[in-house]
Amino acid sequence: MSDNHKCESMALAEAWIEKSGRYWVLNINSVATEQDLEDNHYLEEIGQTIRQVTIQIKFCPYCGFKLSKSRNNVIPGFELHDFSKW
Repeated sequence: MSDNHKCESMALAEAWIEKSGRYWVLNINSVATEQDLEDNHYLEEIGQTIRQVTIQIKFCPYCGFKLSKSRNNVIPGFELHDFSKW
């Protein structure tokens, strides 16, 4: 099995699914717009990652594909990284 899940619904978004250790995770990036640059002097360019969230998943939330073959439950959890302030 591949360590990445490709879903057509995510093709144009800053989102991807990958296997991280024993778990599958959904990664979503929020990127800076022109308005973000005007509002936040810490940001330098359009498209710069502002925030990233990583969520443990068992199924693809976009197409429903079962990613994990394990019968074990996934313990809900996430990580949020805020890069808008340094």
